[in-house]
Amino acid sequence: MKIMKKLVIVWSLLALVSGAVFAAGEAESASSEEIVTLEIFPMSANTAGLMEGWWAEILEKDIGVRLEVIPAGDQSLQKLQALMAGGELPDVVTFQTVKQVDDAVRANLLLNLDDYIDKLPNVQKNASVALQFYRNTASAGTGNAYAIPNNVGPGGVGDELNPALYMRWDLYKKLGMPEIKVLEDILPLLKKMQELEPVNADGQKVYGFSIWGDWDQYIMYMATHFAGYLGMDANAQLASDVPFLQVDINSGKTMSMLDEGSEYMRAIRLYFNANQMGLVDPDSLTQTFGSARGKAKEGRTLFSWFSWFHGGYNTPDRTDIDDFKGFRPISLNGYKALLAGDNNIGKTWAFAISSSTEKIDAALRYVDYMYSYDGLWQLTNGPKGVIWDLDEDGIPYVTENGWDIIDNGKDLPGGGKIGEGTSTINSVGLSLASIYPTYGVPLNSNYWASSKGREPTKLMQDWQETTGYKTTTDLLIDKGMYTPRPLWMGVVPPMSDEIQILVSQIGEIIKTDSWLLVFAKDEEEFQQIYRNMVKKAKGLGLDKVLEWDMKVLNEAKEIAEQYK
Repeated sequence: MKIMKKLVIVWSLLALVSGAVFAAGEAESASSEEIVTLEIFPMSANTAGLMEGWWAEILEKDIGVRLEVIPAGDQSLQKLQALMAGGELPDVVTFQTVKQVDDAVRANLLLNLDDYIDKLPNVQKNASVALQFYRNTASAGTGNAYAIPNNVGPGGVGDELNPALYMRWDLYKKLGMPEIKVLEDILPLLKKMQELEPVNADGQKVYGFSIWGDWDQYIMYMATHFAGYLGMDANAQLASDVPFLQVDINSGKTMSMLDEGSEYMRAIRLYFNANQMGLVDPDSLTQTFGSARGKAKEGRTLFSWFSWFHGGYNTPDRTDIDDFKGFRPISLNGYKALLAGDNNIGKTWAFAISSSTEKIDAALRYVDYMYSYDGLWQLTNGPKGVIWDLDEDGIPYVTENGWDIIDNGKDLPGGGKIGEGTSTINSVGLSLASIYPTYGVPLNSNYWASSKGREPTKLMQDWQETTGYKTTTDLLIDKGMYTPRPLWMGVVPPMSDEIQILVSQIGEIIKTDSWLLVFAKDEEEFQQIYRNMVKKAKGLGLDKVLEWDMKVLNEAKEIAEQYK
């Protein structure tokens, strides 16, 4: 019984070829006579359906493959569990955690890639250490390769870093640019901003924060990012690895996220105080990420955690006029943002192939393509002569037309947006900061020297003149306001079934009560909810989970030493 209706495009019924193969570790053109449609379940994806447009055409041309994406969204874990319970997975899956891969191996749901290793030349050439890492850690003890980590290679450092204190720079300037000594100083600042601009251009109410809950796993996800400003992780990245534990990356100190002095509870308290001040969008309790981002685009929020979240608002019609408006990062004393480091073992969102697929060769071609420099170059940068070209020295640069398409989200000539080549699946085999051998520049144009500090808008010019730096990363690196991401963060052993059950039960309590805390009517109710949350969590085994966390944290540090 098939998982979804199969859509196979056959350009010639007489063709019996299997499609393209790889030579010398890179992609050759596929046979144009047969296109195989693969069902892929990327747990990292936010879109679904049969993929079309320019990058779909690239996959057809190079490897004879089209992708039909099975929707994941905020129910990806539940959908994976349902698929595994049914005893059959789609042709290709990208898993979120090592444990998910390990469980799938135990259930005989994954193809042993070592049996087909000669058909994965790019994986062998460009991700051999990552492949061996998963043989050692995600094979149910068999020592075989069943999945390949993604994002293998150097850490990408673009012009912006996440998280950061992105706020309305124009309003900040009008308010005299007050110093942000501690995180809590943003609340009176946001309140004054709201007073300056209480409604957007359409008369809709403006809030400091518009948050969402559909990214919650074991905690309130939108309360995890403030810790990152100080070089700590409060389960923004480690929720599936060391749940409910806060880790200071620089000092190594740890504590329970539910302790009153934790950065997680500090964030909850900050949201609570913000709500008391009328700064939290009341729709936050029920809205999705899509709704919140739509409000950011409409100018209904004043704060942004991520460099990309406010992109829909920072358009040239607002940022490149004399009376500019838009978001730029505000300095915070003690800022120590996590900076991606080199990672030869890759990260999660690992690629795997179903043991029940009838399209093994096509699935192998697709997976290997995701570790191909040539393939990722095309998927990332789009067509030559449209998005990018070569200068007189043979160095790539983004064309004026290319920047117009990128900056304004315009469609490419072949249909679709420039980012869809990689963002549709949200998982690529190699780090896009990897150097493309053909031209000697990173795979992603954002990292090219010619892209840095390019023709800034009037908003950006003002920020540059005020700070004295061209980009956010220039400022942070020069001032030492960053924390390198350690390798151990990617090698934490998976949860045991016993711990997983406890975490799921405790997580339901923490998720629910965290939102109740934010919207508590007063301090008395806040304290009552907090005490009950801690009591319930401890009653369900929080201390046992934290003890397990410390054990695997130490194991991860020992494992990381083997792969440096």
